[in-house]
Amino acid sequence: MEHNRLARNLLIVALAFVFGYFGVDKFIHPLFWIGWMPPWLDGFMGLSKEVWLMITGATEAVFAVMLLIPHRRVRQAGAILVALHLVAVHTQTGWNDIAIRDIGLLMSSIALFLLI
Repeated sequence: MEHNRLARNLLIVALAFVFGYFGVDKFIHPLFWIGWMPPWLDGFMGLSKEVWLMITGATEAVFAVMLLIPHRRVRQAGAILVALHLVAVHTQTGWNDIAIRDIGLLMSSIALFLLI
């Protein structure tokens, strides 16, 4: 039983760290990330790619915080939102080395949802 709790907590911390880092880094180093924003987003709903990048960064940071809030339903929602976000990202990035990483994160978020 203790191993399950440890595994769950490691997944929570790992996913929160990754999404917290990615989210905050989009504000600190936007030039590193802007190239990953799909071209069709520029002008979508009247917003530039730069604004969409900030929205994405804020969203990822919120998902990280949700994973850290010690309430079962909030963490489950965070895990599902992370998984859905990663599916959306994968539809835009295609199949590459980044996609392999994202599939690992996707499976980790699903595993976390099941463990919570």
